[in-house]
Amino acid sequence: MLQGILILIVFVLCAAGMMSRKVPAIISLPIMAILIAIISGMSFENILSGVIGNGAVRLSSAMMAAIFGGMLSQVINRTGIANSIIKRAAELAGDNPFIVALIISIAVAFVFTSLSGLGAIIMVGTIVLPIMISVGIDSKISGSLFLIAFKIGLLFNMYSYAFYSDVLKISVQDLKIFPIIYGIATSIGLFFFILLNVKKGKAKTAWAMPSTNSIKNKDKKVPIYALITPIIPILLVFIWKFNIIPAILIGAIYGVLTTKPKDIVNILSSSLIEGIKDVAPAIGLMIGIGMVLLAVMSPETSAIMKPLISAIIPSNKILFVLFFAILSPLALYRGPLNMWGLGSGIAALMVSTGKLSPMVVAGALLALSVVQDISDPTNTHNVWISNFIEEDTTILLKKTFPYVFSIAVVCLIYVTIFIW
Repeated sequence: MLQGILILIVFVLCAAGMMSRKVPAIISLPIMAILIAIISGMSFENILSGVIGNGAVRLSSAMMAAIFGGMLSQVINRTGIANSIIKRAAELAGDNPFIVALIISIAVAFVFTSLSGLGAIIMVGTIVLPIMISVGIDSKISGSLFLIAFKIGLLFNMYSYAFYSDVLKISVQDLKIFPIIYGIATSIGLFFFILLNVKKGKAKTAWAMPSTNSIKNKDKKVPIYALITPIIPILLVFIWKFNIIPAILIGAIYGVLTTKPKDIVNILSSSLIEGIKDVAPAIGLMIGIGMVLLAVMSPETSAIMKPLISAIIPSNKILFVLFFAILSPLALYRGPLNMWGLGSGIAALMVSTGKLSPMVVAGALLALSVVQDISDPTNTHNVWISNFIEEDTTILLKKTFPYVFSIAVVCLIYVTIFIW
């Protein structure tokens, strides 16, 4: 009992350090893993070779998927594909704020099915945010729209599912139902956000986009058939059941061959190097998460924590929805329901109790990821967007939370009806 209480105290202290941003998650997670292993009574040798050594490579498949995903993101950026998609969408939208918000959001969601990293956020954001603001959409609304559309794309981003697959030991083919359903739910939430926050009718401010001719001239080297590059890996994985890494590679090669075939060697090699840099923070987190997973999944820790977690985990569908809905704010600020923080360890413990299947746990935490990825003020993309539109990060949290909370509840209900 005492050991269980001490482990919970470690969870709370590490969560407090990450939420207050005094201790980065990349440092806090390995420390937490080692402390849990010590409290659980693991031998020194097991801590060194098991928790630290094996834990560092526990999520190696997800790390590789992240690296190649970063490479694809760089290819889409360097070949001008992302730029072209956004600008063609802006050209199509005209100067009606409602139509601009809708079409630009669709374009943002589309490109982020493959783009990743803060660099991609900055590249796309510096284009789409001024476009929306220039047609009279409030800056706070523009920033919120960008975040929700970004998450729709992220729901289909392959390396995220490699991560969940590695953590919970579920095949990507089993997980693929979630982006479809959750993507639809988030898209409906986005539509209602636009409907309730963006005025219809023509803009009263000047249009800030270049003329049609200048857009066409600038993007003439990006043929229309190259614009499907972001969704090629998705189609290969979801429809033809490809492994994630070759699917991403095929998408990257297609993107270069259809835009700059003569530079294929240079673009692919430089994109791989820069892609590694882009995803380095995520890989650092995965190293710590792997250590936490092995620490909490060890026989010693499981024996201590199972009774405590079993007493907390809901045993019926109504309590399940209420439990995760009420605790959804704990997905914010690197909290205990954030899979990129303490949530990975919590998820492993939930599964170990046998009360919830890995698919149910995955569905619940993916639902809460909608709250985290869109509203969390500690996200680097939230911070950058807030600075760009000259607003505080908490403003975006207040604007988006009612919508993302509703989306999360819908997704949780789906889990109880179709996955439970």
